[in-house]
Amino acid sequence: MSASPEPSLAAGARLPTLTLVDSSIFVFRAWFARGLDADSRGRPGGALHGLVHSLCQWLPTCAPGPVAFCFDTGLRRGFRHRIDPTYKAHRPPAPPELREQFERIRELLERLGFATFANPEYEADDLIATLARSGRAAGYRIDVKSADKDLTQVILGQQDRLHDPERGLDLDRRAIEKRFRLRPEQVADMLALAGDASDNIPGIEGIGPKSAARILRRLHDLDTVLADPAAVARCNIRRAPVVATTIAEQTDALRRWRQLTGLVDRIPDLPPPGLLGPAGPEPNAWAWLQDLGVALAYQAPLLAAARAWTPADARQTA
Repeated sequence: MSASPEPSLAAGARLPTLTLVDSSIFVFRAWFARGLDADSRGRPGGALHGLVHSLCQWLPTCAPGPVAFCFDTGLRRGFRHRIDPTYKAHRPPAPPELREQFERIRELLERLGFATFANPEYEADDLIATLARSGRAAGYRIDVKSADKDLTQVILGQQDRLHDPERGLDLDRRAIEKRFRLRPEQVADMLALAGDASDNIPGIEGIGPKSAARILRRLHDLDTVLADPAAVARCNIRRAPVVATTIAEQTDALRRWRQLTGLVDRIPDLPPPGLLGPAGPEPNAWAWLQDLGVALAYQAPLLAAARAWTPADARQTA
């Protein structure tokens, strides 16, 4: 793809959009709904078809501009697992029928002209955080397609948003602060203190998300808490003196959990947003769509959805 000029707008104007898709969440939804349904070639294809259905519904409604689909590559590798082998250890491995569909889904997106990213060392959330940081620096607003609370950390600009187009979730920075009573910059600290059952992070006994938010509203960040755990005893939470003592006894664990909950936003060698513009579907689309197992009824709407994102001068004959 050729680089496009980075945007330059007057202060206060509506910024152009960089769309970042947390792909796995939409694939897993489709998998749990109908993942083993057979495609036209008799292979399990429900996850692929579910995602295709979703793309046909919400791709045409997205703001034009660069876009990236980010994927996780596995549950039990990467830097977080070297920090703590129990991280996400309670989750079962993906069955082979799902792994095979993930491969076809990524190939499908690339043939449709979209950039896809995965890294064995980092999670999709880290890829999104890195692309968001570079996009924001280049003058884009960030539109993250997901419902993952971890990704509230990415919604740092006033025009950024976390959007789940399938379930109606649409949070900007102000809505996140109202919902969680925290700034996005404090979310990783909150998850370290309160724990995150979905990632197998235990947190401090006696602290839930509301108590963690109260501590952070008073003390601002986890570094301050760890520098003076006794200050927690003066926070308006239940059994504050006991919690303060527990924090003092578990400072090393808290530092470790904070390494798990925070997102990496400086992964090397990711392209700038100017290189993420959709290129349009590859030629002979009907042949490769059939080969990938996309049902005939979905093919025309899917191609139309992909072409809707492609600048006219970049479109290919499909």
